[in-house]
Amino acid sequence: MQEWKEYIQQLQEEVASKSECSKEQLAQILQDTILSQGKQHQPLGVLFSGGVDSTSICYLLQQHNIPFIAITIGFQDNTEQKLPDDILIARRVAKEYNFTYKEKVFNFEEIEHLFKQTVAILGPELTNAVNIGVGSVELAAITLAKEEGIHYLMGGLGSEEIFAGYQRHKQAEDITQECWNGLENMYERDLLRDQALAKATDCTWLTPFLDKELIIQAMTIPSEKKISQGFTKYILREIIHEKGLKEEYAFRPKKAAQYGSRTDRALDKLAKKNGFQYKRDYLQALVKKVQE
Repeated sequence: MQEWKEYIQQLQEEVASKSECSKEQLAQILQDTILSQGKQHQPLGVLFSGGVDSTSICYLLQQHNIPFIAITIGFQDNTEQKLPDDILIARRVAKEYNFTYKEKVFNFEEIEHLFKQTVAILGPELTNAVNIGVGSVELAAITLAKEEGIHYLMGGLGSEEIFAGYQRHKQAEDITQECWNGLENMYERDLLRDQALAKATDCTWLTPFLDKELIIQAMTIPSEKKISQGFTKYILREIIHEKGLKEEYAFRPKKAAQYGSRTDRALDKLAKKNGFQYKRDYLQALVKKVQE
């Protein structure tokens, strides 16, 4: 963890001596990074939510004839008429742009088993509502990918930090510094979880938005170009829209993986179903159960 923080601090020092990257240069670096990783790691899956990050990845890969399977995960119980948002938008985008697409919508019994599997991999140290909500989506996507013989999964991790995608960026006095703070804290918040899942499943995560050169150039961009007209990640949305992605997809509002897929709602419902008021108590009970 300390090595990661020192690495990010070194990047921050490097950025301090650089001038602002143009939008055209940033677009080229973004495209080159995604395409290079996609070409080098085949067969390839993309963790696809229909948000701007994963849609940008899939769109660029498709435009340059690099094969991949877009994989989307959701939860729906028998009381819900509407499918999860991620499934609905992912289907539309995949159909419109002819992505090779695979999805799975979990029911109550299936999602509880998935949560238990995720808890067993992450252990008590990493088990919390966010890690299980996000990690279960990742584990399910890995499982679907491996059914297709895929061991490489690309995702949008890092985009929120380098392009100021969270509510806390909107609220920050110094947006750029908040981006750096988020990058520093990613190891404990995201990377430990993803590394544990990758190790347990013999999968490799590809994270183009955490490419060193892309981080450096994106962090030269002033904050007013990242949060603009009410949108976070504004410059990324502009870039992919100018490359041909429809505005409704490029400017789709952000939803975190655990909300767009409804795994967080599933945690809530399972907690109550099992007699717990809070998700954390239900998860602690799951930890004890998988340790028995």
